[in-house]
Amino acid sequence: MMSNIRSNKKLTGEKIGVYFGTFAPLHVGHQQQIYKCASLNDGVLLVVSGDDQDRGAQIGLPLEKRFRYLREAFRDEEAIQVAKLDENDLPAMPHGWDEWVSRLLNLINTYTTRDKLEITFYVGESAYATELKRRFPKDGNSYEVELADRQDIAMSATKIRENPQAQWDKINRVFRRHFSKVVTVMGSASTGKTTLVRRLARSINAPFSEDYLQAYKATYNLTDEELRQEDYARLITGQYDANSQQLNSPANQGIVFLDTDALVTSVHAKMNLPKTEFEELKLLFQKTIARERMDLILVIPPSVEKEEGCALQEGAQDPRLIFHQELLRQLAAFDLMDRVVILDDSGNQKDRAGYLSRYHHAIDAVKAYTGITIERLRS
Repeated sequence: MMSNIRSNKKLTGEKIGVYFGTFAPLHVGHQQQIYKCASLNDGVLLVVSGDDQDRGAQIGLPLEKRFRYLREAFRDEEAIQVAKLDENDLPAMPHGWDEWVSRLLNLINTYTTRDKLEITFYVGESAYATELKRRFPKDGNSYEVELADRQDIAMSATKIRENPQAQWDKINRVFRRHFSKVVTVMGSASTGKTTLVRRLARSINAPFSEDYLQAYKATYNLTDEELRQEDYARLITGQYDANSQQLNSPANQGIVFLDTDALVTSVHAKMNLPKTEFEELKLLFQKTIARERMDLILVIPPSVEKEEGCALQEGAQDPRLIFHQELLRQLAAFDLMDRVVILDDSGNQKDRAGYLSRYHHAIDAVKAYTGITIERLRS
């Protein structure tokens, strides 16, 4: 079933180029064909098609997401409009051609304003050219098909799906976020996670986010105990947006490092808010955590040594240790433990605090979980 149009914008010219595909993902080969189409016509209708079992859906890029990504990719191109052709209820080919072409022609009518059009279909496979020509309507419009030469730019979406990092420069920037490897560092306060995030990212010139909670508290001069429900609501979206900004950064070359996420924020909220107030935020936390994607979670446990100014009453437990234990419970509750590496390295005589050991451990974990190598010293 075709989806409703998401935009009031239409193509106003007479010469219309139509380019369609699954776009899983959009890459430089597609873009060159699209810009050729745009240069030779008054406007382009870019049609993304597919179903719930297509090759895009199999890698987590379903039709709706591809449609939204394409709309975003061409948001500043007035002469290029994006439409969606849902194939889920179509008969298996070759029996579905009549309905498929009918839907394609309906999209053209919906996205254009002229009574008479000169329409050129740009296709990559001869089968499409043959089937389209058989079904050109006699409606006053003129139709023709141009078969693209895929040898001009030998780019394969299949190769990208098999090894995105090796083909990174060929992937459209909007689509890159889907293929980015995401490493999130978690832990309680004063564990060194912010330092580790910076050093890991800078060791490979990757973008990184910072702990939004700490920035928020500094901006408003607040302590953990002074944070209220409305603060945590802002912290959820603030951290998510901060992480998303780095994921979408032009500096992203296939991996990003994030300093905390909504799950860490939820642990803070659970420990500092009254139970009733936390429960009211619980659904927002769950939805946000479900939207987050992480390939590796590095957890730094707190040091059990008492620090100056942090003396505890006899029998009291270090709040950082309580936080760490709750964090592990939440990671397990969200079924994320298979991505967790705990950096509990104790170091040695030269590295008594364990900073270097944790740094090297983290680099090795990045290689094991993402396949991306960060060069490091052997010892």
